[in-house]
Parts: sequence; structure tokens; C-alpha cells
Amino acid sequence: MALTGRTGADAIFKALKRICIVLTKYQSKLVAVIVSAQSAGAITSAQAADATALINLASAACVAFQRIADYSGF
Repeated sequence: MALTGRTGADAIFKALKRICIVLTKYQSKLVAVIVSAQSAGAITSAQAADATALINLASAACVAFQRIADYSGF
């Protein structure tokens, strides 16, 4: 059974939804900046890999959070 109403989770999901919208819109540009920073020597290949993995994980989390929000009616 879905847990709905003012639990604080609704506010969190609204904030996450906005972050996910921005992340989705600019994900490819952000990855390009990471590649550029690595090419310029500003970050190591390990740091670039970590940053890219974080972006990919955040994108996957956005999908999961949206499913939870849909289930709960947020």
C-alpha cells in the first residue's frame, strides 16, 4: 500500500524531480566537460571515471525515484 500525504518525502521527491530534470537536460554536456577536463590534465582518468559513474548512477536513481513517486502518488 502506498504511503501518501505529508511525510516530508513529497517535498524531497519534488526537489529530486527538479534535479533530475536538469541532470537529464545537461547530462551529455556535463560528460563532455569531464572529458575536456581530463584531456586538459585538470583531472585524472580515475577522477573522470568516478565523475562519469556518479552521473550515470544519479540518472539511474532518478528513474527509481520517479517510480517510487508514481507509486506513492507524490
